[in-house]
Amino acid sequence: MKRWLAVIIIFFMALNFAGCASWQKKFTRKKKAEAKRPRIYQLKKYKKTPSPELYKKHYAYWMTWQSELLSDLGKSHKKDMRCIEEILGNLYDMQNILIPEKADQLKSHIDRLLEVKDTIFREELSQYNRHYIRNELDREDRTIKREFCYAKVKDCLRKNFDDERRQN
Repeated sequence: MKRWLAVIIIFFMALNFAGCASWQKKFTRKKKAEAKRPRIYQLKKYKKTPSPELYKKHYAYWMTWQSELLSDLGKSHKKDMRCIEEILGNLYDMQNILIPEKADQLKSHIDRLLEVKDTIFREELSQYNRHYIRNELDREDRTIKREFCYAKVKDCLRKNFDDERRQN
């Protein structure tokens, strides 16, 4: 009797281990779920308006990139390209903040720097090109600092980006 009871128990245990789906699920590898990117909701639409702080910020960024290009000109072609792109980007942002009359004055300086950009992007800098570019950058640096520092243009800032009239 004890023997039959032991065989029946062993039989049910073997049947339970072999045929039970929950045991198989426990010991098989599960695929990792892909991490979902969190959704970002913009609760309020912010309106960006020209301000003295915004002009000062772009002016400071321009001065930093300009001085970096002047100090490291010719050391790395990629760095030269990045610096001149950042310089032009900040000058364009400064131009957008200024009233049209003052922005037109800045446009001529941007055009000269576009020529420098073309030279930098076209080729590795030779001694002659490096000297020419350094002189151009020095000249534009002095001119822009003299004519477009915040103290000189504080009366020439737009009130908003749609405004085309001169502010008083």
